[in-house]
Amino acid sequence: MILANLVWYHWLIIGVGVFLVSSLLFSIWLVFAIARRVYLHTLSKKMSGGWGRECSAPNNPEQVKMWDDGIAYMKQFKDKKHDVSIEHDGLKLYGEFYDFGKKKTALFLCGRCECLMYAYYYAKPYIESGLNVLFIDQRAHGYSEGQLSTVGIKESEDVVAWMKFIKDKYKQESFVLHCVCVGGSSGLLATVSPNNPGLVEKIVVDGVFINFKESYRRHYLDLGHKIFPVFHLIWFWFRVYTGVSVNKASPFECVKKLDCPILFIHTKKDKYSLPENAQKVFDNTKTDKKYLVWFDVGSHSHIRNHATERYDETIKDFLTNK
Repeated sequence: MILANLVWYHWLIIGVGVFLVSSLLFSIWLVFAIARRVYLHTLSKKMSGGWGRECSAPNNPEQVKMWDDGIAYMKQFKDKKHDVSIEHDGLKLYGEFYDFGKKKTALFLCGRCECLMYAYYYAKPYIESGLNVLFIDQRAHGYSEGQLSTVGIKESEDVVAWMKFIKDKYKQESFVLHCVCVGGSSGLLATVSPNNPGLVEKIVVDGVFINFKESYRRHYLDLGHKIFPVFHLIWFWFRVYTGVSVNKASPFECVKKLDCPILFIHTKKDKYSLPENAQKVFDNTKTDKKYLVWFDVGSHSHIRNHATERYDETIKDFLTNK
């Protein structure tokens, strides 16, 4: 009888142990699975269900206005448009080059989810300052091939390839980069890339973040999600799918190597790229020709919509400032 009880107790302990271990493994698998789903829904084209050539936020009146205003503005220059494409890193990438017969080009780099048509909205001060303009669908956006955003890391080398192509085909001497949100990561990494033969003359960054993880974290919290533990595992999947570390998407580190003039445009109302972090990026910038202009109104990436004239004049002044 005692022996039977011992055997029963022995198997009970084993059963409880198996249950606890199985529960732990299932919990770990579940957290990894949730993190993978969040990653794919926010940083892959297929799972996000968007990133085409349409307004990314049709329910946001500000975004729709910016979209419509940009399209209306660029219609007057349709006779200047050249549809262009390049092949880089195994992907075919598409863009539009507007040739005004100048020797300098403004290249526009938008944030995640945005196609090249969104960038029309920012073109006016550059065209009025006498530059050609180049709009590109970054990889996985618009007509360009690819499924994954690498938040500026691989995109930066696409940007270098675009500049080399436009320089050779249209005999351009230099480029000014206009970067919004994640486009700042692409532009800064492209500017300091060892593969860039000094093609960037100046760079404008609207809504710079200190690093992409921090900006993403702000969006994540704004949606009401808890940080631990899913948030931290998203970057594991980022590395698995893209083959690169998200830590490379760090304007704070890029600007240490920057030697061309840079204009930072930032709103005090930005809740994703915090103003104090923008100040840190500015303070960490190597070049002496650096400028930080604050706007009192406007949300992240929507500054121009609230202060169009001042926004445009700020850029024009920067372009003419030697």
